[in-house]
Amino acid sequence: MTAPFHAISSVLLCGGASQRMGSDKALLRLEGEALLDRGIAVLASLAGEVLIAPGSRSRYGDRGLPEALDSEPGQGPAAGILAGLAAATEERVLFVAVDLPHLKDCPLRELVQLAVDQDADIALLDDGRERPPLVLCVHRRVRAAFERDYAAGARRIIDLTRGKTIVRLKVDPAMAANWNRPEDLDSGVALRDAAPQGERT
Repeated sequence: MTAPFHAISSVLLCGGASQRMGSDKALLRLEGEALLDRGIAVLASLAGEVLIAPGSRSRYGDRGLPEALDSEPGQGPAAGILAGLAAATEERVLFVAVDLPHLKDCPLRELVQLAVDQDADIALLDDGRERPPLVLCVHRRVRAAFERDYAAGARRIIDLTRGKTIVRLKVDPAMAANWNRPEDLDSGVALRDAAPQGERT
C-alpha cells in the first residue's frame, strides 16, 4: 500500500523554552534560514495540513499557519502532541521537533509509509541513541489513550507510547542530530545570528 502523503496532518513542535540554548531555537538560522521555516518547508512537502505547536501561547503568527496550543504551560512535548492530535484533521499525524536542522523529507516519507504498511499506532525514528529524536507518526485512534495517560501524569514520550503498536525506522544519527545547547551548533552558526532585529522572542 502506498501512503497518500497529502492525506496526513503534520505538526511542527516548537513550544520549548530553549533554556539550555539561551535563545529561541526555532529562530536559530542555518544557511540563512530559521529552523522554524526549514521545518515548515519540509512538512509542507509531505502533508496537506501543516500546523505549528508553539506551546501554551501564540507565537510565530506571521507564518500564517494554524496553531495547536498546549492546554497548560510547561508540560513539555507531550502537551504539544496532545494539542496536535486534537487540532489535526487527518487520521495520521506526523510530529517533528523544530530543533532537527538536518532532517530531510525522505526519512519522514519512509516513516509514514512504514506506519501505513504496518497499520501501526505509532512510528518512531531510531538513530541508535538512548534518547531518539522527537519525530513520530501517530494514528489518531490512540488520542483517547494518550489523553488518559497524560491526565494520569505521563509526560515522557516513552510513557505515552507504552502499550501501543510501535514500529521503528533506523536513520543515520547525523541526520537526526538536534540543537539543544550552544555547543551543538554547526560551525559558523552563532547565537547572535539566531534572528534578525525585532524577531527575537
